[in-house]
Amino acid sequence: MKTLSAIDSEYKQAREGCVYFPLEDFCLLEALGKDTFSFLQTQTTNDVLNRTVGTGLNNALVDRKARLLCNFSLHKTSDTSALVLIETHQRDTLINQLEDYHFREDFVWNTKTSFSFLVALQGPKSPVVLENLTASGAGLHSAHDIFTASIDGIETCAICKSLTGEEGYILACSADRKEDLLQALHKAGESVGLVRIGTETRETLRIEAGIPIFGRDMDKTHILPETGLEHTSVSYHKGCYIGQEVIARIKTYGSPAFALMGIILDGDTPPAMDALIKIKTKKIGVVKSSVYSPFLGKVIALAYLQKDFRSPGQTYEVSLNNEPAKITTCLLPFYQTAGKTARAKQLHQEALVIFKKEESLDRPIALLREAIALDPKYAPGYEALGVMLSKQNKLDEAIALMKRLTEIDPQEIMAHTNLSIYYMQQGRIEDAEMEKAEATAIQFEKLIEENQAKKSREKLDSQEKEERERQVEMFHKVLEIDPIDQVANFGLGSIYLDTGKFEEALDPLKTVVEHYRDHSAAYLALGKTLEKLSRKEEAAEVYKKGIEAASKKGDLMPLKDMQTRMNQILHSGS
Repeated sequence: MKTLSAIDSEYKQAREGCVYFPLEDFCLLEALGKDTFSFLQTQTTNDVLNRTVGTGLNNALVDRKARLLCNFSLHKTSDTSALVLIETHQRDTLINQLEDYHFREDFVWNTKTSFSFLVALQGPKSPVVLENLTASGAGLHSAHDIFTASIDGIETCAICKSLTGEEGYILACSADRKEDLLQALHKAGESVGLVRIGTETRETLRIEAGIPIFGRDMDKTHILPETGLEHTSVSYHKGCYIGQEVIARIKTYGSPAFALMGIILDGDTPPAMDALIKIKTKKIGVVKSSVYSPFLGKVIALAYLQKDFRSPGQTYEVSLNNEPAKITTCLLPFYQTAGKTARAKQLHQEALVIFKKEESLDRPIALLREAIALDPKYAPGYEALGVMLSKQNKLDEAIALMKRLTEIDPQEIMAHTNLSIYYMQQGRIEDAEMEKAEATAIQFEKLIEENQAKKSREKLDSQEKEERERQVEMFHKVLEIDPIDQVANFGLGSIYLDTGKFEEALDPLKTVVEHYRDHSAAYLALGKTLEKLSRKEEAAEVYKKGIEAASKKGDLMPLKDMQTRMNQILHSGS
Protein backbone atom coordinates (compact mmCIF):
# COMPACT_ATOMS: atom_id res chain seq x y z
CA MET A 1 0.00 0.00 0.00
CA LYS A 2 1.29 3.46 -0.87
CA THR A 3 2.00 6.09 1.78
CA LEU A 4 -0.42 8.97 2.26
CA SER A 5 2.14 11.46 0.92
CA ALA A 6 2.57 9.39 -2.26
CA ILE A 7 -1.20 9.31 -2.79
CA ASP A 8 -1.40 13.09 -2.16
CA SER A 9 1.30 13.65 -4.77
CA GLU A 10 -0.51 11.47 -7.31
CA TYR A 11 -3.79 13.23 -6.60
CA LYS A 12 -2.25 16.68 -7.08
CA GLN A 13 -0.71 15.63 -10.40
CA ALA A 14 -4.06 14.21 -11.57
CA ARG A 15 -5.89 17.43 -10.76
CA GLU A 16 -3.22 19.83 -12.03
CA GLY A 17 -1.17 17.92 -14.61
CA CYS A 18 -1.51 14.51 -16.21
CA VAL A 19 -1.46 10.89 -15.02
CA TYR A 20 -1.97 7.44 -16.49
CA PHE A 21 -2.91 3.95 -15.33
CA PRO A 22 -3.42 0.61 -17.13
CA LEU A 23 -7.11 -0.11 -17.52
CA GLU A 24 -7.02 -3.82 -16.77
CA ASP A 25 -10.65 -3.92 -15.57
CA PHE A 26 -12.04 -2.76 -18.94
CA CYS A 27 -12.09 -4.29 -22.41
CA LEU A 28 -13.13 -3.40 -25.95
CA LEU A 29 -15.62 -5.47 -27.96
CA GLU A 30 -16.33 -4.96 -31.63
CA ALA A 31 -19.91 -5.08 -32.97
CA LEU A 32 -20.09 -5.79 -36.70
CA GLY A 33 -22.73 -6.10 -39.43
CA LYS A 34 -25.07 -3.96 -41.52
CA ASP A 35 -27.82 -4.35 -38.87
CA THR A 36 -25.56 -3.42 -35.94
CA PHE A 37 -27.15 -0.08 -35.11
CA SER A 38 -30.76 -0.92 -35.97
CA PHE A 39 -30.51 -4.02 -33.74
CA LEU A 40 -28.86 -2.19 -30.83
CA GLN A 41 -31.47 0.57 -31.16
CA THR A 42 -34.22 -1.91 -30.21
CA GLN A 43 -32.29 -3.42 -27.30
CA THR A 44 -30.42 -0.62 -25.49
CA THR A 45 -31.52 2.54 -23.68
CA ASN A 46 -29.81 5.23 -25.77
CA ASP A 47 -30.23 6.44 -29.36
CA VAL A 48 -27.45 4.77 -31.36
CA LEU A 49 -28.98 5.43 -34.79
CA ASN A 50 -28.22 9.15 -34.74
CA ARG A 51 -24.48 8.71 -34.18
CA THR A 52 -21.99 9.85 -36.81
CA VAL A 53 -18.78 7.95 -37.46
CA GLY A 54 -16.14 8.96 -34.91
CA THR A 55 -18.62 9.76 -32.13
CA GLY A 56 -20.11 7.74 -29.28
CA LEU A 57 -22.33 7.75 -26.21
CA ASN A 58 -23.04 6.11 -22.88
CA ASN A 59 -25.55 3.28 -23.03
CA ALA A 60 -27.12 0.57 -20.92
CA LEU A 61 -29.06 -2.66 -21.03
CA VAL A 62 -32.08 -3.23 -18.78
CA ASP A 63 -34.70 -5.95 -18.35
CA ARG A 64 -38.44 -5.55 -18.81
CA LYS A 65 -38.79 -4.08 -15.31
CA ALA A 66 -36.01 -1.55 -16.09
CA ARG A 67 -33.56 -3.28 -13.77
CA LEU A 68 -30.00 -2.51 -14.79
CA LEU A 69 -28.22 -5.46 -16.42
CA CYS A 70 -25.04 -3.67 -17.52
CA ASN A 71 -23.72 -0.26 -18.59
CA PHE A 72 -21.12 0.61 -21.22
CA SER A 73 -20.19 3.17 -23.88
CA LEU A 74 -20.50 2.66 -27.63
CA HIS A 75 -18.23 4.32 -30.22
CA LYS A 76 -19.10 4.29 -33.94
CA THR A 77 -16.13 3.36 -36.15
CA SER A 78 -18.01 2.92 -39.46
CA ASP A 79 -21.56 2.65 -40.77
CA THR A 80 -21.50 -1.08 -39.97
CA SER A 81 -19.26 -1.31 -36.91
CA ALA A 82 -18.71 0.04 -33.41
CA LEU A 83 -16.38 -0.52 -30.49
CA VAL A 84 -17.97 -1.11 -27.09
CA LEU A 85 -16.02 -0.10 -23.97
CA ILE A 86 -17.20 -2.13 -20.98
CA GLU A 87 -15.92 -3.42 -17.66
CA THR A 88 -14.57 -6.92 -18.27
CA HIS A 89 -16.82 -8.54 -15.67
CA GLN A 90 -19.90 -7.18 -17.50
CA ARG A 91 -18.83 -8.40 -20.96
CA ASP A 92 -20.54 -11.80 -20.91
CA THR A 93 -23.80 -10.33 -19.61
CA LEU A 94 -23.93 -7.89 -22.53
CA ILE A 95 -23.10 -10.53 -25.13
CA ASN A 96 -25.42 -13.23 -23.77
CA GLN A 97 -28.35 -10.88 -23.19
CA LEU A 98 -28.21 -9.47 -26.71
CA GLU A 99 -27.72 -12.90 -28.26
CA ASP A 100 -30.98 -14.02 -26.61
CA TYR A 101 -32.80 -11.51 -28.83
CA HIS A 102 -30.58 -11.91 -31.91
CA PHE A 103 -32.33 -13.86 -34.66
CA ARG A 104 -31.80 -12.99 -38.34
CA GLU A 105 -30.05 -9.63 -37.99
CA ASP A 106 -26.66 -9.20 -39.65
CA PHE A 107 -24.85 -8.64 -36.36
CA VAL A 108 -21.85 -10.39 -34.80
CA TRP A 109 -19.44 -9.83 -31.93
CA ASN A 110 -15.66 -9.80 -32.25
CA THR A 111 -14.31 -10.39 -28.74
CA LYS A 112 -10.69 -10.61 -29.86
CA THR A 113 -10.02 -7.13 -31.23
CA SER A 114 -6.48 -5.97 -31.90
CA PHE A 115 -6.98 -3.39 -29.13
CA SER A 116 -6.57 -5.66 -26.12
CA PHE A 117 -4.31 -3.47 -23.97
CA LEU A 118 -5.98 -0.37 -22.54
CA VAL A 119 -4.41 2.55 -20.69
CA ALA A 120 -6.14 5.64 -19.30
CA LEU A 121 -4.56 9.07 -19.80
CA GLN A 122 -6.23 11.58 -17.47
CA GLY A 123 -5.78 15.14 -16.22
CA PRO A 124 -6.16 18.74 -17.42
CA LYS A 125 -2.94 18.47 -19.44
CA SER A 126 -3.80 15.13 -21.07
CA PRO A 127 -4.71 16.93 -24.36
CA VAL A 128 -1.13 18.23 -24.45
CA VAL A 129 0.24 14.71 -24.12
CA LEU A 130 -2.13 13.38 -26.78
CA GLU A 131 -1.09 16.20 -29.09
CA ASN A 132 2.55 15.24 -28.52
CA LEU A 133 1.73 11.64 -29.36
CA THR A 134 -0.21 12.45 -32.52
CA ALA A 135 -1.43 15.64 -34.16
CA SER A 136 -4.75 13.86 -34.74
CA GLY A 137 -5.42 14.11 -31.03
CA ALA A 138 -6.73 17.63 -31.47
CA GLY A 139 -9.80 16.12 -33.13
CA LEU A 140 -11.07 14.52 -29.92
CA HIS A 141 -13.20 17.34 -28.51
CA SER A 142 -16.39 15.66 -27.26
CA ALA A 143 -16.91 12.85 -24.78
CA HIS A 144 -16.85 9.42 -26.48
CA ASP A 145 -15.23 10.64 -29.71
CA ILE A 146 -12.99 7.94 -31.21
CA PHE A 147 -10.20 7.72 -33.79
CA THR A 148 -7.34 5.44 -34.71
CA ALA A 149 -3.79 6.59 -35.43
CA SER A 150 -0.25 5.34 -35.70
CA ILE A 151 1.80 6.26 -32.62
CA ASP A 152 5.47 5.46 -33.16
CA GLY A 153 4.33 2.79 -35.61
CA ILE A 154 1.81 1.36 -33.11
CA GLU A 155 -1.79 1.08 -34.34
CA THR A 156 -3.64 2.81 -31.54
CA CYS A 157 -7.29 3.49 -30.80
CA ALA A 158 -8.04 6.66 -28.80
CA ILE A 159 -11.35 7.36 -27.05
CA CYS A 160 -12.22 10.65 -25.36
CA LYS A 161 -13.42 9.57 -21.91
CA SER A 162 -13.02 10.93 -18.40
CA LEU A 163 -12.68 8.47 -15.53
CA THR A 164 -11.60 11.11 -13.01
CA GLY A 165 -13.66 14.24 -13.61
CA GLU A 166 -10.79 15.78 -15.61
CA GLU A 167 -10.08 15.81 -19.32
CA GLY A 168 -9.17 12.28 -20.30
CA TYR A 169 -8.65 9.60 -22.90
CA ILE A 170 -8.36 5.85 -23.18
CA LEU A 171 -5.65 4.51 -25.50
CA ALA A 172 -5.69 0.93 -26.74
CA CYS A 173 -3.28 -1.20 -28.75
CA SER A 174 -2.41 -4.88 -29.20
CA ALA A 175 -1.00 -6.64 -26.13
CA ASP A 176 2.34 -7.31 -27.84
CA ARG A 177 2.89 -3.54 -28.31
CA LYS A 178 2.03 -2.67 -24.71
CA GLU A 179 5.55 -1.68 -23.63
CA ASP A 180 6.09 0.32 -26.82
CA LEU A 181 2.96 2.37 -26.22
CA LEU A 182 3.86 3.00 -22.57
CA GLN A 183 7.34 4.12 -23.63
CA ALA A 184 5.85 6.52 -26.18
CA LEU A 185 3.45 7.78 -23.52
CA HIS A 186 6.28 8.49 -21.06
CA LYS A 187 8.22 10.39 -23.70
CA ALA A 188 5.21 12.48 -24.74
CA GLY A 189 4.37 13.27 -21.12
CA GLU A 190 7.81 14.38 -19.93
CA SER A 191 7.00 18.07 -20.37
CA VAL A 192 3.96 17.89 -18.07
CA GLY A 193 5.40 15.51 -15.45
CA LEU A 194 3.31 12.48 -16.42
CA VAL A 195 3.19 9.84 -13.65
CA ARG A 196 1.44 6.53 -13.11
CA ILE A 197 -1.11 6.46 -10.29
CA GLY A 198 -2.30 3.58 -8.14
CA THR A 199 -5.73 2.16 -7.38
CA GLU A 200 -6.20 4.24 -4.20
CA THR A 201 -5.77 7.53 -6.03
CA ARG A 202 -7.86 6.35 -8.96
CA GLU A 203 -10.70 5.43 -6.59
CA THR A 204 -10.54 8.84 -4.89
CA LEU A 205 -10.75 10.61 -8.24
CA ARG A 206 -13.64 8.40 -9.39
CA ILE A 207 -15.77 9.00 -6.32
CA GLU A 208 -15.10 12.76 -6.36
CA ALA A 209 -16.24 12.72 -10.00
CA GLY A 210 -19.45 10.94 -8.96
CA ILE A 211 -18.94 8.01 -11.34
CA PRO A 212 -20.75 4.87 -10.10
CA ILE A 213 -19.43 1.44 -11.05
CA PHE A 214 -21.42 -1.72 -11.61
CA GLY A 215 -21.17 -4.30 -8.85
CA ARG A 216 -20.33 -1.74 -6.19
CA ASP A 217 -22.58 1.31 -6.53
CA MET A 218 -25.28 -0.35 -8.63
CA ASP A 219 -26.32 -3.84 -9.68
CA LYS A 220 -29.16 -5.90 -11.11
CA THR A 221 -31.39 -5.10 -8.11
CA HIS A 222 -31.52 -1.41 -9.08
CA ILE A 223 -33.84 0.04 -11.68
CA LEU A 224 -31.91 2.34 -13.99
CA PRO A 225 -33.52 5.65 -12.85
CA GLU A 226 -32.26 4.97 -9.31
CA THR A 227 -28.64 5.02 -10.48
CA GLY A 228 -28.53 8.46 -12.13
CA LEU A 229 -27.60 6.89 -15.48
CA GLU A 230 -30.81 8.19 -17.07
CA HIS A 231 -29.17 11.61 -17.45
CA THR A 232 -26.39 10.25 -19.69
CA SER A 233 -27.50 6.83 -20.95
CA VAL A 234 -31.18 7.16 -21.85
CA SER A 235 -32.96 8.69 -24.83
CA TYR A 236 -36.58 9.61 -24.18
CA HIS A 237 -37.22 10.34 -27.85
CA LYS A 238 -36.21 7.07 -29.52
CA GLY A 239 -38.50 4.15 -30.32
CA CYS A 240 -39.32 1.20 -28.13
CA TYR A 241 -36.73 -0.96 -26.39
CA ILE A 242 -36.87 -3.50 -23.58
CA GLY A 243 -37.70 -1.70 -20.31
CA GLN A 244 -38.65 1.55 -22.06
CA GLU A 245 -42.19 1.73 -20.67
CA VAL A 246 -41.08 1.60 -17.03
CA ILE A 247 -38.33 4.20 -17.52
CA ALA A 248 -40.69 6.55 -19.39
CA ARG A 249 -43.41 6.12 -16.75
CA ILE A 250 -41.02 7.08 -13.93
CA LYS A 251 -39.86 10.10 -15.95
CA THR A 252 -43.45 11.22 -16.53
CA TYR A 253 -45.05 10.58 -13.17
CA GLY A 254 -42.34 11.11 -10.60
CA SER A 255 -39.05 9.79 -9.33
CA PRO A 256 -37.89 6.51 -7.77
CA ALA A 257 -38.26 6.04 -4.04
CA PHE A 258 -34.48 5.80 -3.67
CA ALA A 259 -31.84 7.36 -5.95
CA LEU A 260 -28.07 7.79 -5.99
CA MET A 261 -26.58 11.10 -4.91
CA GLY A 262 -23.71 12.38 -2.80
CA ILE A 263 -23.32 12.82 0.93
CA ILE A 264 -20.59 14.65 2.84
CA LEU A 265 -19.85 13.29 6.31
CA ASP A 266 -18.37 14.72 9.47
CA GLY A 267 -15.40 12.83 10.83
CA ASP A 268 -12.31 11.27 9.28
CA THR A 269 -13.36 7.65 8.72
CA PRO A 270 -15.20 6.58 5.55
CA PRO A 271 -18.34 4.57 6.40
CA ALA A 272 -18.63 0.88 5.60
CA MET A 273 -20.00 -0.26 2.25
CA ASP A 274 -23.79 -0.84 2.48
CA ALA A 275 -24.03 0.93 5.84
CA LEU A 276 -27.69 1.74 6.55
CA ILE A 277 -28.54 5.41 7.00
CA LYS A 278 -31.33 5.92 9.53
CA ILE A 279 -33.09 8.75 11.27
CA LYS A 280 -34.24 7.17 14.53
CA THR A 281 -35.67 3.86 13.29
CA LYS A 282 -36.54 5.03 9.75
CA LYS A 283 -34.23 3.88 6.95
CA ILE A 284 -33.54 6.84 4.66
CA GLY A 285 -30.62 5.46 2.67
CA VAL A 286 -27.67 3.16 2.18
CA VAL A 287 -24.00 4.01 1.64
CA LYS A 288 -22.03 2.73 -1.34
CA SER A 289 -18.49 3.86 -2.32
CA SER A 290 -16.83 6.26 0.11
CA VAL A 291 -13.45 7.95 0.50
CA TYR A 292 -11.71 10.96 2.00
CA SER A 293 -11.88 13.83 -0.52
CA PRO A 294 -8.76 16.03 -0.76
CA PHE A 295 -10.83 18.49 -2.80
CA LEU A 296 -13.41 19.07 -0.04
CA GLY A 297 -11.25 18.08 2.93
CA LYS A 298 -14.11 15.84 4.04
CA VAL A 299 -15.23 12.22 3.84
CA ILE A 300 -17.63 11.75 0.93
CA ALA A 301 -19.79 8.87 -0.25
CA LEU A 302 -22.16 7.81 -2.98
CA ALA A 303 -25.43 6.81 -1.34
CA TYR A 304 -28.98 5.87 -2.24
CA LEU A 305 -31.32 8.28 -0.45
CA GLN A 306 -35.07 8.21 -0.01
CA LYS A 307 -36.76 10.95 -2.09
CA ASP A 308 -37.85 13.02 0.95
CA PHE A 309 -34.18 13.45 1.87
CA ARG A 310 -32.65 14.26 -1.52
CA SER A 311 -32.65 18.06 -1.39
CA PRO A 312 -29.00 19.11 -1.76
CA GLY A 313 -27.33 21.11 0.99
CA GLN A 314 -29.45 19.63 3.79
CA THR A 315 -27.76 18.40 6.98
CA TYR A 316 -29.18 15.49 8.98
CA GLU A 317 -28.30 13.82 12.27
CA VAL A 318 -28.40 10.13 11.40
CA SER A 319 -27.03 6.75 12.37
CA LEU A 320 -24.76 4.69 10.13
CA ASN A 321 -25.05 1.02 11.07
CA ASN A 322 -26.41 2.26 14.42
CA GLU A 323 -23.47 4.63 15.04
CA PRO A 324 -24.29 8.38 15.32
CA ALA A 325 -23.21 10.53 12.36
CA LYS A 326 -23.92 13.81 10.60
CA ILE A 327 -24.38 13.94 6.81
CA THR A 328 -24.95 16.74 4.31
CA THR A 329 -26.60 15.94 0.99
CA CYS A 330 -24.84 16.97 -2.22
CA LEU A 331 -25.49 16.84 -5.95
CA LEU A 332 -23.07 14.75 -7.96
CA PRO A 333 -20.33 15.22 -8.92
CA PHE A 334 -18.47 16.43 -5.83
CA TYR A 335 -15.73 17.74 -8.12
CA GLN A 336 -16.23 19.30 -11.53
CA THR A 337 -13.38 20.54 -13.67
CA ALA A 338 -13.34 23.73 -15.64
CA GLY A 339 -13.80 23.31 -19.39
CA LYS A 340 -10.99 23.32 -21.91
CA THR A 341 -11.54 26.95 -22.87
CA ALA A 342 -11.60 28.07 -19.23
CA ARG A 343 -8.30 26.28 -18.59
CA ALA A 344 -6.80 27.75 -21.77
CA LYS A 345 -7.82 31.24 -20.62
CA GLN A 346 -6.23 30.61 -17.22
CA LEU A 347 -2.94 29.51 -18.81
CA HIS A 348 -3.10 32.53 -21.14
CA GLN A 349 -3.49 34.90 -18.17
CA GLU A 350 -0.63 33.20 -16.29
CA ALA A 351 1.58 33.60 -19.35
CA LEU A 352 0.79 37.33 -19.61
CA VAL A 353 1.56 37.89 -15.91
CA ILE A 354 4.93 36.16 -16.25
CA PHE A 355 5.60 38.02 -19.51
CA LYS A 356 5.28 41.36 -17.68
CA LYS A 357 7.55 40.27 -14.81
CA GLU A 358 10.32 38.27 -16.47
CA GLU A 359 12.73 39.00 -19.30
CA SER A 360 12.81 35.39 -20.49
CA LEU A 361 9.94 34.32 -22.74
CA ASP A 362 10.48 30.59 -22.26
CA ARG A 363 7.91 30.08 -19.47
CA PRO A 364 5.06 32.14 -20.97
CA ILE A 365 5.64 30.50 -24.37
CA ALA A 366 5.43 27.05 -22.77
CA LEU A 367 2.16 28.00 -21.03
CA LEU A 368 0.67 29.34 -24.26
CA ARG A 369 1.61 26.15 -26.10
CA GLU A 370 -0.31 24.23 -23.42
CA ALA A 371 -3.27 26.59 -23.79
CA ILE A 372 -3.72 26.04 -27.52
CA ALA A 373 -3.09 22.30 -27.13
CA LEU A 374 -5.95 22.21 -24.62
CA ASP A 375 -8.25 24.31 -26.82
CA PRO A 376 -7.08 24.41 -30.45
CA LYS A 377 -9.70 27.09 -31.25
CA TYR A 378 -8.58 29.50 -28.54
CA ALA A 379 -7.58 32.40 -30.83
CA PRO A 380 -6.16 34.76 -28.12
CA GLY A 381 -3.61 32.06 -27.24
CA TYR A 382 -2.39 31.87 -30.84
CA GLU A 383 -2.16 35.65 -31.04
CA ALA A 384 -0.16 35.99 -27.81
CA LEU A 385 2.13 33.09 -28.71
CA GLY A 386 2.75 34.55 -32.16
CA VAL A 387 3.72 37.90 -30.66
CA MET A 388 6.16 36.28 -28.23
CA LEU A 389 7.72 34.10 -30.93
CA SER A 390 8.14 37.15 -33.15
CA LYS A 391 9.96 38.92 -30.29
CA GLN A 392 12.39 35.99 -30.30
CA ASN A 393 12.70 36.51 -34.06
CA LYS A 394 11.16 33.08 -34.66
CA LEU A 395 9.08 34.46 -37.48
CA ASP A 396 8.76 31.20 -39.43
CA GLU A 397 7.21 29.49 -36.41
CA ALA A 398 4.96 32.50 -35.71
CA ILE A 399 3.79 32.41 -39.34
CA ALA A 400 3.15 28.66 -39.17
CA LEU A 401 1.12 29.24 -36.02
CA MET A 402 -1.04 31.92 -37.66
CA LYS A 403 -1.56 29.70 -40.72
CA ARG A 404 -2.78 26.93 -38.45
CA LEU A 405 -5.25 29.38 -36.88
CA THR A 406 -6.56 30.36 -40.33
CA GLU A 407 -7.12 26.66 -41.07
CA ILE A 408 -9.08 26.27 -37.83
CA ASP A 409 -11.03 29.50 -38.37
CA PRO A 410 -10.66 31.06 -41.83
CA GLN A 411 -12.61 34.13 -40.62
CA GLU A 412 -10.17 34.99 -37.80
CA ILE A 413 -9.16 38.56 -38.69
CA MET A 414 -6.22 38.78 -36.27
CA ALA A 415 -4.58 35.73 -37.85
CA HIS A 416 -4.40 37.46 -41.24
CA THR A 417 -3.41 40.79 -39.65
CA ASN A 418 -0.53 39.15 -37.76
CA LEU A 419 0.57 37.27 -40.87
CA SER A 420 0.75 40.60 -42.67
CA ILE A 421 2.98 41.99 -39.90
CA TYR A 422 5.29 38.96 -39.80
CA TYR A 423 5.63 38.83 -43.60
CA MET A 424 6.48 42.52 -43.59
CA GLN A 425 9.20 41.88 -40.99
CA GLN A 426 10.65 39.23 -43.29
CA GLY A 427 10.56 41.64 -46.23
CA ARG A 428 7.88 39.62 -48.05
CA ILE A 429 5.97 42.72 -49.14
CA GLU A 430 3.64 41.03 -51.62
CA ASP A 431 2.60 38.32 -49.12
CA ALA A 432 2.11 40.98 -46.46
CA GLU A 433 -0.18 43.04 -48.70
CA MET A 434 -2.21 39.93 -49.62
CA GLU A 435 -2.82 39.07 -45.95
CA LYS A 436 -3.70 42.68 -45.15
CA ALA A 437 -6.21 42.69 -48.00
CA GLU A 438 -7.65 39.38 -46.74
CA ALA A 439 -8.08 40.82 -43.23
CA THR A 440 -9.81 43.90 -44.67
CA ALA A 441 -12.12 41.75 -46.81
CA ILE A 442 -13.09 39.56 -43.86
CA GLN A 443 -13.77 42.62 -41.73
CA PHE A 444 -15.99 44.07 -44.48
CA GLU A 445 -17.85 40.74 -44.85
CA LYS A 446 -18.44 40.60 -41.10
CA LEU A 447 -19.86 44.14 -41.11
CA ILE A 448 -22.29 43.13 -43.87
CA GLU A 449 -23.22 39.93 -41.99
CA GLU A 450 -23.76 41.87 -38.77
CA ASN A 451 -26.00 44.35 -40.57
CA GLN A 452 -28.03 41.53 -42.13
CA ALA A 453 -28.20 39.74 -38.79
CA LYS A 454 -29.43 42.92 -37.12
CA LYS A 455 -32.25 43.25 -39.65
CA SER A 456 -33.13 39.56 -39.20
CA ARG A 457 -33.18 39.99 -35.42
CA GLU A 458 -35.42 43.02 -35.67
CA LYS A 459 -37.86 41.08 -37.88
CA LEU A 460 -37.76 38.08 -35.56
CA ASP A 461 -38.25 40.31 -32.51
CA SER A 462 -41.33 41.82 -34.14
CA GLN A 463 -42.75 38.38 -34.89
CA GLU A 464 -42.00 37.16 -31.36
CA LYS A 465 -43.64 40.26 -29.89
CA GLU A 466 -46.81 39.60 -31.89
CA GLU A 467 -46.77 35.94 -30.80
CA ARG A 468 -46.29 36.89 -27.12
CA GLU A 469 -49.18 39.34 -27.30
CA ARG A 470 -51.38 36.63 -28.82
CA GLN A 471 -50.37 34.18 -26.07
CA VAL A 472 -50.96 36.72 -23.28
CA GLU A 473 -54.46 37.39 -24.62
CA MET A 474 -55.15 33.65 -24.81
CA PHE A 475 -53.84 32.99 -21.27
CA HIS A 476 -56.02 35.81 -19.85
CA LYS A 477 -59.09 34.28 -21.49
CA VAL A 478 -58.27 30.88 -19.95
CA LEU A 479 -57.79 32.46 -16.51
CA GLU A 480 -61.18 34.15 -16.71
CA ILE A 481 -62.64 30.65 -16.82
CA ASP A 482 -60.17 28.96 -14.42
CA PRO A 483 -58.05 31.38 -12.32
CA ILE A 484 -55.67 28.63 -11.14
CA ASP A 485 -55.04 26.96 -14.50
CA GLN A 486 -51.46 25.68 -14.33
CA VAL A 487 -50.44 26.15 -17.97
CA ALA A 488 -51.95 29.62 -18.34
CA ASN A 489 -50.47 30.98 -15.12
CA PHE A 490 -47.01 29.58 -15.81
CA GLY A 491 -47.10 30.73 -19.43
CA LEU A 492 -48.21 34.22 -18.45
CA GLY A 493 -45.62 34.52 -15.67
CA SER A 494 -42.84 33.26 -17.93
CA ILE A 495 -43.68 35.78 -20.67
CA TYR A 496 -43.73 38.64 -18.16
CA LEU A 497 -40.38 37.49 -16.75
CA ASP A 498 -38.81 37.25 -20.21
CA THR A 499 -40.07 40.70 -21.19
CA GLY A 500 -38.94 42.44 -17.99
CA LYS A 501 -42.43 42.92 -16.50
CA PHE A 502 -41.36 41.50 -13.17
CA GLU A 503 -44.17 42.87 -10.97
CA GLU A 504 -46.77 41.44 -13.37
CA ALA A 505 -44.98 38.06 -13.31
CA LEU A 506 -45.30 37.59 -9.55
CA ASP A 507 -49.00 36.74 -9.13
CA PRO A 508 -49.33 34.07 -11.84
CA LEU A 509 -46.08 32.36 -10.79
CA LYS A 510 -47.10 32.44 -7.11
CA THR A 511 -50.41 30.89 -8.10
CA VAL A 512 -48.61 27.97 -9.75
CA VAL A 513 -46.33 27.15 -6.79
CA GLU A 514 -49.21 27.52 -4.31
CA HIS A 515 -51.52 25.14 -6.16
CA TYR A 516 -49.01 22.87 -7.96
CA ARG A 517 -46.24 22.30 -5.42
CA ASP A 518 -44.19 19.95 -7.62
CA HIS A 519 -43.83 22.43 -10.54
CA SER A 520 -40.04 22.83 -10.43
CA ALA A 521 -39.83 25.27 -13.34
CA ALA A 522 -42.35 27.62 -11.67
CA TYR A 523 -40.21 27.85 -8.51
CA LEU A 524 -37.20 28.67 -10.66
CA ALA A 525 -39.08 31.34 -12.62
CA LEU A 526 -40.52 32.87 -9.44
CA GLY A 527 -37.10 32.95 -7.80
CA LYS A 528 -35.59 34.68 -10.85
CA THR A 529 -38.42 37.23 -10.78
CA LEU A 530 -37.83 38.02 -7.10
CA GLU A 531 -34.11 38.38 -7.77
CA LYS A 532 -34.85 40.89 -10.54
CA LEU A 533 -36.94 42.85 -8.02
CA SER A 534 -34.00 42.80 -5.55
CA ARG A 535 -36.01 40.63 -3.13
CA LYS A 536 -33.18 38.16 -2.72
CA GLU A 537 -34.12 36.73 0.68
CA GLU A 538 -37.57 35.82 -0.66
CA ALA A 539 -35.93 34.36 -3.77
CA ALA A 540 -33.70 32.16 -1.62
CA GLU A 541 -36.74 30.83 0.26
CA VAL A 542 -38.48 30.05 -3.03
CA TYR A 543 -35.39 28.26 -4.32
CA LYS A 544 -35.19 26.23 -1.12
CA LYS A 545 -38.77 24.99 -1.58
CA GLY A 546 -38.17 24.49 -5.30
CA ILE A 547 -35.05 22.41 -4.66
CA GLU A 548 -37.03 20.15 -2.36
CA ALA A 549 -39.78 19.74 -4.96
CA ALA A 550 -37.32 19.14 -7.81
CA SER A 551 -35.40 16.59 -5.72
CA LYS A 552 -38.52 14.54 -5.09
CA LYS A 553 -39.56 14.74 -8.72
CA GLY A 554 -36.08 14.12 -10.15
CA ASP A 555 -35.96 17.36 -12.20
CA LEU A 556 -32.19 17.66 -12.34
CA MET A 557 -31.76 20.74 -14.56
CA PRO A 558 -33.97 23.20 -12.63
CA LEU A 559 -32.66 21.70 -9.39
CA LYS A 560 -29.04 22.51 -10.26
CA ASP A 561 -29.97 25.98 -11.48
CA MET A 562 -31.86 26.77 -8.27
CA GLN A 563 -29.04 25.35 -6.13
CA THR A 564 -26.48 27.55 -7.91
CA ARG A 565 -28.65 30.66 -7.62
CA MET A 566 -29.43 30.08 -3.95
CA ASN A 567 -25.75 29.57 -3.13
CA GLN A 568 -24.88 32.81 -4.94
CA ILE A 569 -27.49 34.70 -2.91
CA LEU A 570 -26.31 33.23 0.39
CA HIS A 571 -22.66 33.83 -0.51
CA SER A 572 -23.26 37.45 -1.55
CA GLY A 573 -24.98 38.09 1.75
CA SER A 574 -22.14 36.63 3.84
